[in-house]
Amino acid sequence: MPTPTVPFALNRRGLFRLAGVAALSAATVSTVAACGQETISGPALDTLTAQLRAARADAADATAAATVITDYAAALGIVAAQRTEHAEALDTEIARATGASTETSSATATTTPAPTTPPPDLAAVREMLTSSARSAADAARNESGYRAGLLGSISASCTVSALVVLA
Repeated sequence: MPTPTVPFALNRRGLFRLAGVAALSAATVSTVAACGQETISGPALDTLTAQLRAARADAADATAAATVITDYAAALGIVAAQRTEHAEALDTEIARATGASTETSSATATTTPAPTTPPPDLAAVREMLTSSARSAADAARNESGYRAGLLGSISASCTVSALVVLA
């Protein structure tokens, strides 16, 4: 005896599930396509590398200043930690975009003997942060997507550090 076949019926709930799966699939495909290996070179790479060097220098200067300016040691520690995180984020972005990490340069930079110059005073740290904020904001204008957001957030963080944290 033949089994009666029921035509495929799509109710409202099934339609919503199908639409959700389609939207999720489209988002996944576009994300995978957008996260492909993008190579950078020239001015874009130079900009990120300059920002990386500035972040490392600011972190080192804030750490050095914290040893001398005890009233602001905690605030300078926060600044140093944030600038170190900025350096790590920039290093990650450079490594993602170029396929090569800049960790080798940071390892040699940390093993070199400390300069004999005295630690900067609070005004000098504020000025360095203000300069870094300006530089990151200018660089963000020339970038797009994630890099623009990264540089913009670095600029905002440096501005807050200079004007609020070290106030």
